[in-house]
Amino acid sequence: MSRSIAPSLRRDRSGGFSLIVVLLLLVVVTVLGVGAARLSLVNERSARSDRDQEMALQAAEAALVDAELDILGPNANAASRLCLFNNKDVAPFVEGCGSNTNLGLCAPSAPGTTPAWMKADLSPGSKTSVAYGTFTGQTFVVGKGAAPAALPRYIVEVMRNNGGWQANRLESARAGQATHIFRVTAIGFGVDTDTQVVLQTNLYKPAVSAGCP
Repeated sequence: MSRSIAPSLRRDRSGGFSLIVVLLLLVVVTVLGVGAARLSLVNERSARSDRDQEMALQAAEAALVDAELDILGPNANAASRLCLFNNKDVAPFVEGCGSNTNLGLCAPSAPGTTPAWMKADLSPGSKTSVAYGTFTGQTFVVGKGAAPAALPRYIVEVMRNNGGWQANRLESARAGQATHIFRVTAIGFGVDTDTQVVLQTNLYKPAVSAGCP
């Protein structure tokens, strides 16, 4: 005699197989959803990091411009110190980068030693670097919404001018005729002060500013 499977037993087996398929699909969908959510978070963090870096870069560039006004002018602010930047007189530039009027003015480092800009304190609360606008009166928005967390800052190093600023001209090696250039190191911050960009430029000032001795 042949045996036949009861209809109810067939339905039970079919229903069990369908349940397994549905569960597997749910697992796959869940894994894909979690992966998509993680990818979205990574992309968001990357976008925020890029925005923060760009903000810090722009702040550092603003500090370079502020330093240029401080050194070369024009600067009609009451705190102006244009007369301190003389390409032959380096007395205002001291070890430790100064304070008060000569704040942020760093003496040249001896050959083979660590340059001043690598040792200088450029943190937001620094007492030896110049905060944006200190000597120029310019303003910079910080700490509001998507603005940088702190003012950009800079220091100025004086360095012996070895020539090259004018074509086909070398500077005299005699101490009495030595001239100098000014190396500016600026730092900008992002929304988080841990995001930092450092920029440098060299400025040549061929003559003292008007009204200076």
